[in-house]
Amino acid sequence: MCPNGQRYGAASGDLSGVCVGAEPDGGPTQCNLAKPFGSPVLVAGIASTAEDASLRLSPDEKTAFFFSARSGTKLLYTATRTSVTAPFSNVSVLANVNTDNQYNPSISADGLTLFFASYRSSGIGDNDIYEATRKTLTGDFTNIRPTPNVNTAASEVQPYIAHDGNTLYFVRTLPSGLGVFRATGSLSLGFTSAGIISAFDGPTNDSDPVPSADGLTMYWASDRPGGTGDLDIWEAHRATISGTFGNLQPVSGVNTIGLDAPSDVSEDGCRLYLTSTRAGKTGIYVASRPP
Repeated sequence: MCPNGQRYGAASGDLSGVCVGAEPDGGPTQCNLAKPFGSPVLVAGIASTAEDASLRLSPDEKTAFFFSARSGTKLLYTATRTSVTAPFSNVSVLANVNTDNQYNPSISADGLTLFFASYRSSGIGDNDIYEATRKTLTGDFTNIRPTPNVNTAASEVQPYIAHDGNTLYFVRTLPSGLGVFRATGSLSLGFTSAGIISAFDGPTNDSDPVPSADGLTMYWASDRPGGTGDLDIWEAHRATISGTFGNLQPVSGVNTIGLDAPSDVSEDGCRLYLTSTRAGKTGIYVASRPP
């Protein structure tokens, strides 16, 4: 029995069946979920002198997907590390999926489906959400196509595929600002019934949705009153997977007067990854809860 009731699933490869927070590779010890996140620090091994943003991770946090402008245009990159506490290395451009500018990658828990945002001639309108698949974890993504049933003439960006593969969250530009949407379905059958999340709907800009692994906590970015400045990271909670999010509040200790937006959260809830301009450029950070 795991202390926090969570084990890595089959999609986590060699961690299948291991308790989350008890990795056999010198990873971090289990945190205290009742404590706030500590001060964010740069994720080691990824930073460049250009814009780096939207880090998304495999369930074991050893494979990263992000976008960067280090080559002059915004391309999707991948990187790997040997443990959660090790720096990333092997940073490389993701094969096949890059054209002009693309951003906001999101990887399924099994590592075989990639969602991302891009503006290209094959889309429906402005920015659109695309998807690509591969047959193995070491293969290249192919079959790149707009994601059905989520794109419109407006701009759709910042997809996030939930860990269970049954919900795709994304952001759409509305007349009132940015809104967080969700579409339901599955990776195999596709997604439909895209609708705005009513708990976050209002005359504010709301973006960058990042659900917890159990789907009961949502982190997102918002410029609503009560924040520190620009976009800030907020959190909301619900009692059941079909319930309504409530108790909306800024995440303690991680926001600055600049832009701060969540990009991922570890399966055990101990580490919050974020995009931030706190050091004068857009970079990728992580905030960790203490033991």
